[in-house]
Amino acid sequence: MDVDTARARSRTYTSLAQGFAGPEEGLGGEYTRLFVGPGRPIAHLYESVYREGRVMGDCTLAVRERYAEEGLGPEDHLLPDHVAVELEFMAHLTQKEAEAWEEGDVDRAEACLRQQESFLGEHLARWLPSFCQRVLTGEAHPFYASLAQRAWEHVAEDIAQVRSWLSTAATDWIDEIHGWTVAVVPECTLCGLCERVCIPRALRLSHGGGEMQLRFCPGLCDGCGACEQWCPERAVTVERSPASEGAGVVLLRSPLVICPGCGEPSLSAALLDRLQKRMAAADEGLRRRLSLCPTCKASSWGNSLAGEDR
Repeated sequence: MDVDTARARSRTYTSLAQGFAGPEEGLGGEYTRLFVGPGRPIAHLYESVYREGRVMGDCTLAVRERYAEEGLGPEDHLLPDHVAVELEFMAHLTQKEAEAWEEGDVDRAEACLRQQESFLGEHLARWLPSFCQRVLTGEAHPFYASLAQRAWEHVAEDIAQVRSWLSTAATDWIDEIHGWTVAVVPECTLCGLCERVCIPRALRLSHGGGEMQLRFCPGLCDGCGACEQWCPERAVTVERSPASEGAGVVLLRSPLVICPGCGEPSLSAALLDRLQKRMAAADEGLRRRLSLCPTCKASSWGNSLAGEDR
């Protein structure tokens, strides 16, 4: 970790918080349909609903106490366990970390990282996957679908990154007799999120011969369950198994899609198919970008903003 990384993480948390805090211009009706009602909203915005089945539960009080410890008062119009408030609190903690790195205070930076790990593990990471899943399956406008996907991926990667830096064992209670195995079902799209949150690098994506593969190395898996928790398709299961030091097994294959912009590998055909279905109502320009690699996608967005969309 360093000051630039911490600042970038803080900016991302702030951007996500702003997206969920209130309706984007021109999307008031969609925001209301997804998050407010009338009737039961598609995706409640409050942690206590997911963990306790009600608004203003113990979770609400717990996060309010965490904010008070940092000298932060309540938001004017949002409950303490609103997703935007929790994301903004993470922006605050990562900004504190950046300031510590800038001042060369490693101990204070580490203390900030431990605060982040604690808040993510006890609160945000406990319910954000369910919230984002509801948004993504609720036929949301592309703006909110993209926002939910970004939030899901960022928090998943962030908690893995923080834990990796702190060298904390997610499951130090695992005994030495049993190993672990990971199973996936055909709903897996090979999106790669499980690889990014796997601290011991037991899951690896590779491509070659016109296909993409997800490979599992059982000797590296520590059974933390991050891949299962963060899978957007609920396609991953972590189970006990006889200890194994095998070189690795291929869990799933999918044809590889080549970026039409540069000819480099882009994504799996399974993921492209899923994205096309989710974005069926999006404008043609957005749908055409789905098969682009990240570099060409960024270039295409830039051309679009400049009025030179290809």
